[in-house]
Amino acid sequence: MDQMIEKIEFPRLLPSLKLDNKQLYNQSCSNTELASKLLELREFQANHSLWQNPLFRACQAGHLSIDDFQFIFGQYSFYAQSFTRYLAGLMANLESDVHRAQLVENLWEESGETDPNQRHAELFRRFLTQGLGIALDELKPEPATQLFVNEVLSFCLRSPACSSAAFLALGTEGIVPQMYEIFVQGLQQAGVTDEHLTFFHLHIACDDNHAVTLENIMLSYASEPNWFATCHRVLALALDLREQFFTALYEQLQVRRIQPLLGKIQARQSLSNGDQTLRHQAGQSGAILYRNQSNQGKQTIDFTVERLTTPSEVLDPRLVRIAPNKTNERHRHAHEALLVIQQGQGTASIGQKQLEVNAGDIVFVPRWAAHQVKNTANKPLVMLAVTDFGLTSHAFIGHYLNTARLQVTQDADYAQ
Repeated sequence: MDQMIEKIEFPRLLPSLKLDNKQLYNQSCSNTELASKLLELREFQANHSLWQNPLFRACQAGHLSIDDFQFIFGQYSFYAQSFTRYLAGLMANLESDVHRAQLVENLWEESGETDPNQRHAELFRRFLTQGLGIALDELKPEPATQLFVNEVLSFCLRSPACSSAAFLALGTEGIVPQMYEIFVQGLQQAGVTDEHLTFFHLHIACDDNHAVTLENIMLSYASEPNWFATCHRVLALALDLREQFFTALYEQLQVRRIQPLLGKIQARQSLSNGDQTLRHQAGQSGAILYRNQSNQGKQTIDFTVERLTTPSEVLDPRLVRIAPNKTNERHRHAHEALLVIQQGQGTASIGQKQLEVNAGDIVFVPRWAAHQVKNTANKPLVMLAVTDFGLTSHAFIGHYLNTARLQVTQDADYAQ
């Protein structure tokens, strides 16, 4: 946020105010006073909770997939395709022909000037179709998307020019460079190459000038009563609406990830086709998923994890074998688990609790609870771990493997 504030260049911005409509400003309001007010608005913008919304955090962390971005930008397209309408709403309410001309220049640039192929709308369509592989005719707006578009358009059409300018200046165009840098970061980590990101790079470079034009229009109303309070209120509204929109998209991502499973449940469809193994026999070994023999502090780790051959979509049964007088790793994960002690005896550490366990006992491990089992006998301890990994791993947005252990391991087969 501090970097954003440091980019303010009042000497470049404020002299242009004198070139446009100096007569519109209250002569008692100096450029220094305007600069102070603008800085206060920008500080509010930079510190708004929008920048901490879960969608941005997921982008920056590289947690989103191409499928996630298909949904996000498929929905964002309904907002973007109406952007010229938002500007037109402001233009319709402007009294100054100078300001209308400046916005026409912005629209001319948006339209690609003399090259239709460089229209911003066309660049965005190419990003959607070529960069993300979206079929545009199959897109439908979610309720949260339609609400966001309607609210923005209605505000720009019906509000006084000062309010619309403030909404579109600091609350919309002014956040584009930083917002699109976050999106580019996430898209690149998902595997989208720069050749498909022209739309974003162009806006990161040029929307600063667009924001200046809109700021100049906003500042031209500085002599009006309650001007600063109006700008502050409108800026908060613009940022709040966008935060609500992005948060709704993020929440919908989780639903979309498990939607195929929910659809099967509702349609009474079974995963089993009759040819799969439905029984794991006593004494049978599973496929080795993970093993570790090492030291962790004063404890010696020696255990294996076997994946059972039975099919599953939600439950993920695994056999854990811990060598005599050894432990497994202390770890935690997003899924919950039932540990069924089949053989041996030991102690189970679940969070702050220490439990004695013997053959036949069942231990419940809540999500994210740090846990570890120690074999206290001279023979192997065998337990069946039944988790909802199949469900949680689809719903969880993030790098699932990186959350699974308190000490990151280098065992590549764990991710298989």
